[in-house]
Amino acid sequence: MGEGPKRTRLLMANEPRAYREVIAEAVRDLRPDVEIMTVEPVEIDDSIAGFRPDMVICSVATETVKKSVLVWVELYPEFSQQSVISVKGETSQVEEIQLADLLAVVDRARQLLERS
Repeated sequence: MGEGPKRTRLLMANEPRAYREVIAEAVRDLRPDVEIMTVEPVEIDDSIAGFRPDMVICSVATETVKKSVLVWVELYPEFSQQSVISVKGETSQVEEIQLADLLAVVDRARQLLERS
């Protein structure tokens, strides 16, 4: 019997923690097929090795994130108003990113996963 489609894995390691938890809950509600793990930012690299996410939302994209993850979002790096989105190595900046923007990136990660 064949397996169903692979679930998109999202690792969340952004600050502050309350913001991380609210975003995770919203994504769980609006994209129930996405598997989400939340961790403290200092645990991001170890969590990537164990969880093997398709997408990461973080405050600081480490070298491990940049090299290992297909899609990542750096939320408000250094407290700026701009967030950085990277999809397959192509980066763009978004001013004052909203939940709808994050959901669009989650959907993009899912599409990439389905094609691979």
